[in-house]
Amino acid sequence: MVINSKTKLSITALGFLCALGLIIWEYFNGGVVSHYFLQDNSTPELSNWWGLLSIPMVTWLALTIAEKRQPEPKLNIKLLTVGLLFGVILTTLFYFAPQFIVFILLGSFALALFLPLYLPEFYIGFIVSMLLGFGGVIPVVFGLLFITIYAIEYKLIRRSALYLLKKF
Repeated sequence: MVINSKTKLSITALGFLCALGLIIWEYFNGGVVSHYFLQDNSTPELSNWWGLLSIPMVTWLALTIAEKRQPEPKLNIKLLTVGLLFGVILTTLFYFAPQFIVFILLGSFALALFLPLYLPEFYIGFIVSMLLGFGGVIPVVFGLLFITIYAIEYKLIRRSALYLLKKF
């Protein structure tokens, strides 16, 4: 799928509709949920209402970055799917088996040495898939942290290791 203004608008609208659907469902089922970073009540409360702003804004920015990345920009559907699956797995484990989250995260850091998980498509899939479990702000922040680590791994550590392997 080629990334252009129509594609960016469609995917951004889809992200907004996901956030809106969550807000509407929560509003009519006990109220809009708020979250805390690292489940610490001493940190500021983040309402899921912020997702109506953060999800479309980040989606549009990420697609703009992806559009400028290559001469003929194409959306990497496989990487988007990997991001979706990763977010679903993390969210599910967080609520049902939190002791395994460390292994999934370590696995993702290892995988980032071989796959470009720092790309915007992965990020979009990640934040949209974690929307239901964590609202619209926490996935954006942690996603940025993860893709920063993935970029350092892929661009610096991987390239350094490949350069050293060529030398020997």
